[in-house]
Amino acid sequence: MGNEFQLIREVSPGTAGWTVKVVIAEKFSLRVAQRSPTKYQNLILMDSEGSIVQATLYGQNITAFQDELILGKTYLISNALIKETSAEYKAKSGEVLWTISGRSRIRRVEENNSNLLISTYSFTNFEDLPKYMDSNVDISVVGMIIDIKPRRIIQTRFGKECQVQDFVLINKKFDTILLTMWEAFVDNECKYVSQNLKKKICSDWKASQSLSISTKADSSFFVDGEFEIVEEFKSWGHTNSEIIDDIVCEKYYLSLTQSKLSVPTDEKDFTEIKSIQGLKTVVQYLIL
Repeated sequence: MGNEFQLIREVSPGTAGWTVKVVIAEKFSLRVAQRSPTKYQNLILMDSEGSIVQATLYGQNITAFQDELILGKTYLISNALIKETSAEYKAKSGEVLWTISGRSRIRRVEENNSNLLISTYSFTNFEDLPKYMDSNVDISVVGMIIDIKPRRIIQTRFGKECQVQDFVLINKKFDTILLTMWEAFVDNECKYVSQNLKKKICSDWKASQSLSISTKADSSFFVDGEFEIVEEFKSWGHTNSEIIDDIVCEKYYLSLTQSKLSVPTDEKDFTEIKSIQGLKTVVQYLIL
């Protein structure tokens, strides 16, 4: 990204006439405020220095910008409301927060800043995941989606009914894990992946005992991301398509290690999957 525009650190409450070029690094699910019916959605924006800021959309602005603000794409943004973060939230959200509204000016820039974006992630190997059980550490993993389980309704220990859906991810060592998607991710990311899978997914799932990771309300996913790591997985997937097809057909991953399912609520600590990078096999590749 060029530096003819202001950087995130150069704008603050009261700054006039500013324009910042940013890439949308994370886009979280829509949420409802705890003490009001107000709906909001948080974004994480990143500039060419790698500095980030949290931006929030409220109410009807979420719908208005839903198709315009795309994860991983680059934008010129100006006239967002900037305010200082409350003292109790500075450690988590930074010194300032942006609010994007109908008054904000947003223009998409046709630039590929995927290398900058992917450089901010440190991926955890599948074999290292067990050490993060029952922790609240932010981790990222990369894998290929090879199978998907039908959605189901479960009841949490708090008495709430939730919809969930499982993906099977595989790495280049042919190790597999389950990724459990919760609530809004089932309606959005799971629906997209299901519609774009070219291969017939078998429905004869039995009780699975694979190691499982799960989403959280502020997890974020890349779909069709333009990353070098995607191209590497494409090549690997094509080369090993017969082996992968056999794994899917025989469902070897249904009897591996003890399952670990985490409830997506702030009342329970669990492994947060902050960004899942996933691909499907053979025909069409997706980044999740």
